[in-house]
Amino acid sequence: MASVRRRFLLTLLILVLTIVAVFGLVKTRPRPQAEFSAVVLSRVEVIEAVQRALQPQLQLTGMLQPWQLARLGFEVKGELLERRVEPGQRVRQGELLLRLDDADYRDALTEARAQLRETRAGIERDQRLLKLAQQQRQLAEREFKRLERLGQDSLASGSTRDSARQQLLKLESDAVRLSFGIDSGTARLAKQQAAAARAERNLQRSQLLAPFDGRVNRVEVEVGDYLQPASLVVELIRDDYLELSLEVSTDIAAVLRLGQSLAVELPDGPRQAELVALQPVPDARTHTHPIRLKLPGAGLLPGMLGRVALPLRSYSDAILVPVSALLREAGQAWLFVVNEGRLERRAVEVGIVDQGWQLIEAGLQPGELVVARDVEVLSDGLAVETERLELAP
Repeated sequence: MASVRRRFLLTLLILVLTIVAVFGLVKTRPRPQAEFSAVVLSRVEVIEAVQRALQPQLQLTGMLQPWQLARLGFEVKGELLERRVEPGQRVRQGELLLRLDDADYRDALTEARAQLRETRAGIERDQRLLKLAQQQRQLAEREFKRLERLGQDSLASGSTRDSARQQLLKLESDAVRLSFGIDSGTARLAKQQAAAARAERNLQRSQLLAPFDGRVNRVEVEVGDYLQPASLVVELIRDDYLELSLEVSTDIAAVLRLGQSLAVELPDGPRQAELVALQPVPDARTHTHPIRLKLPGAGLLPGMLGRVALPLRSYSDAILVPVSALLREAGQAWLFVVNEGRLERRAVEVGIVDQGWQLIEAGLQPGELVVARDVEVLSDGLAVETERLELAP
């Protein structure tokens, strides 16, 4: 019994000492020092939205092509006898390039001309005979009328009148036959004249001549080749001028005009080109307007690249910000506008981009401060410290 009591007292003593120790530790712990939280401001670079007149340009690149290109071929068939040109050679208008064997064409022309002479001679003969027949008819008609005036006193006079009438009818028949021969001969003459002219053209077509001053680009045949009509034999280019073909949108086509001078950047420097063709109705497939520029070809070769600056619609009071100031999310453009030390995330309507500057159509006023770059990490309502940039469009 006494041992149980001692154990109980010992346990109670340990419990009391433990409570006292814990209380002492709590009372003697160091007091926490007061915490101070300083607000750290984000530093952003801002620029003032500027308003000014704007004449934007669109840069397009195209390949220079010959001003004129002709794919030449013979209009008649035959064996090639002569080749006078090579690629790169300059030729003058009317200069002989290639020649076919023309013996058959010369014979055809000789035959056509002979037939023509024969028909003409026949017509001239019939015309002379007709003239004689008409004269004889007139004489016979006068004789017949004379006999009729003499009366019908004797049987002999009646027989004479009958003979005169028959002679008159025969002469009239001869005149009709000769007149028909002349008419048919004249028609035959017209056909033979056409045949002779065609034979002469075919003889001329056995020679291929340069249709304009230019340079030979390709020769596709060799001496001895048998050529068919319309097959490509020579390609000739005119390169004193070159052309630049481009396709533009309707907005650009609306501000262009024929005869307008445009600057083209080329490997040897800028040159002026003239707008010589502008298709008013857009292509049904691409919905663009083909245009052609013409420029002097001195020192240039087809195949070179040229870059042209095309003017777009001008603005008298455009509001501009750097392209880097825009945040795009889900098809919407946003700007961060600084308003009393805090950022305002504002939706804006945008237009074209010109040389790194974005046209703002709506949502921003001139003179407002916008964050110029690094807008992806910003948020609406953020307190900021600003550093103004001096940039000018």
